[in-house]
Amino acid sequence: MMQATKRNGFLMAAALAVFLLAPGRVLALTVGEVVKDLACPCECPLVLVDCNMSCGLDWKEEVGELIKKGMSKREIMDYFISTYGDAARLTTLQKIEGKVYQYTRGFGTTEWVLLWGGVGFWLLVLFFGLYFGVKKLRSRA
Repeated sequence: MMQATKRNGFLMAAALAVFLLAPGRVLALTVGEVVKDLACPCECPLVLVDCNMSCGLDWKEEVGELIKKGMSKREIMDYFISTYGDAARLTTLQKIEGKVYQYTRGFGTTEWVLLWGGVGFWLLVLFFGLYFGVKKLRSRA
């Protein structure tokens, strides 16, 4: 009985060591991972991942074909920038606008009115809070 417990413990430790030391499986590159870092080729200011026009869909399909050929993300991005020029390079402003678009793409008129109404309200609260705070400090001095 004691011998079986030691053997089971040793087998569990060996299995854990093999599991922890074995190289992890390589995760496959997806089209979404690549196109989130490329700009749309047309005149729209979207990140390629958000563009659903024909030009954006064509580029996504081309990215998929390059992934099937075994190219890495960096190789695909370099290929697009060398082939299409700076139009494929994602600017900082496009990254910011892309994030805003991702969070607000389902917004309707009501949501936009509530968003900007809330921003306006809090700006007024901030303004009047500072105004009366400074006024109170001046009256003490």
